[in-house]
Amino acid sequence: MLKFMVFGEDGLDDGLACFHSYLIGSDQHAIRANISFKAGNIVCEKRESGAAALALEYEVAGCGRLLLQTCLLPERQEPYLLSLELARRRLLLFYNKIEDWSMFEARLDPSVVEPFELARGQFIEALCDQHDDCDRANQLANRCLVTAIEASELFALARADLLLARRTANGLLSRYPVGCGVKLDQQVEPVRDGLADSVDFLLLPMSWKELTPHEGRYRWDLIDRWYPWLKHNRVPVIAGPVVSFESHLIPDWLFIWEHDYETIRDLVYEHTERVVARYRNLMTVWNVVSGLHMNSHFGFNFDQLMELSRMTTMLVKKIQPAARVLVEICHPFGEYYAANHRSIPPLMYADLLIQSAVSFDGFVIKLLMGPSAPGRFSFTRDLMQISHLLDQYAGYGKPVTLVVGVPSGQSSAAAASLAGQEQNGDTSSGYWHGPWSESIQGRWLEAVFKIALSKPFIDAVAWCQWADRPDMELPMAGLVDSQLKPKNALDGLAAFRRTLAGSPGRPH
Repeated sequence: MLKFMVFGEDGLDDGLACFHSYLIGSDQHAIRANISFKAGNIVCEKRESGAAALALEYEVAGCGRLLLQTCLLPERQEPYLLSLELARRRLLLFYNKIEDWSMFEARLDPSVVEPFELARGQFIEALCDQHDDCDRANQLANRCLVTAIEASELFALARADLLLARRTANGLLSRYPVGCGVKLDQQVEPVRDGLADSVDFLLLPMSWKELTPHEGRYRWDLIDRWYPWLKHNRVPVIAGPVVSFESHLIPDWLFIWEHDYETIRDLVYEHTERVVARYRNLMTVWNVVSGLHMNSHFGFNFDQLMELSRMTTMLVKKIQPAARVLVEICHPFGEYYAANHRSIPPLMYADLLIQSAVSFDGFVIKLLMGPSAPGRFSFTRDLMQISHLLDQYAGYGKPVTLVVGVPSGQSSAAAASLAGQEQNGDTSSGYWHGPWSESIQGRWLEAVFKIALSKPFIDAVAWCQWADRPDMELPMAGLVDSQLKPKNALDGLAAFRRTLAGSPGRPH
């Protein structure tokens, strides 16, 4: 059992909610546990032996409400001080990244080094006071955490500036580095004109649910209407995901066969074959399968999950040998694994694809943060956590396309949904540097695009959706609002592309 003391403004906190918390094992995968809050203490009853880390949403003054974690900790009777352990983990992450990035203190900007020296001093003071004056130790640890997160984000951005400048100067960026997603029924001229002027490529969805609302009956017109414009403007496209097992993209009629794996496998095969064969002359890059590793709805076993992955990718290669085939990983931090052990953690799934010789050419990592539609949450992380996550895909030898998005506010539908979830004992999924707004959305976009494209294995980065719509997966995450009025994020994207275009080594 692990225990953590939590302090509020007036001593031990007695009102903390732990609904978005889970434990992480020594293999860095989420583990099953019962987590509760009792008399100012978080109590974690593990179902596995060994050291574990606690991950939970935590309010960090000026930095946001973020999903943070402690270091791996052994069980003990005496409770740990939560704020101190969160600060310890952040300092450890900083020093690990110094080593990983070979950017030792002598090479770091003083604006990064000095705050971390301050944070280290605050941590040592808190460590010394934790037994004699827990309240003061908590205050010092919280100050340390604020300083360390701010400095680590500066560190991640400083390194991104350095590497992106080097990458662009040497002409190492891909020809089409910046993209955006659309909805199939967004056909109005202002949408298409805005896309042509603002991005290098398009994410064109192939939603199984939209294409076949009824079994065996296809609505090809949804995609066909894009064909003349795409061909005339020679817009590069990543098509898909062709098959997605995320709840909002699964056809309703498919659940009839939820206990019949063979039938589902045959339906997946038939659908993939029909879509790819029809559009093979237009599409050259296919995002084939998404969400399979989460295994949220059909209860596939491990062998069936891998068989579906292998079958779909091989089928596309068979129909269109010259096409690039991508596999999408959603919820890449893997928190879902704590509640569903029939699923596969993201990094383990990526590793299994490589080891099993699945025929694919790259990954799509889908990272959406902020309050999403009911039942689909993606917790908010800071820039250093995002940079660290992406680094973990460097060793697979496959290029990565990153799809990202955060909201510009909170829609009335999302607010109503969240209110209902709070009544049922749930909370929102956090925010970054302040409640989500157009300004913060724009700042986040510029920072994450810069961090992503600074990494040599990131081939491209795309925003999840062009325009706000009532049926969006992530409400208010568009670059323009529902009236097609540009948001700050679109201005930031344009400025970022101009920076790339002005680099001497940028390919045209």
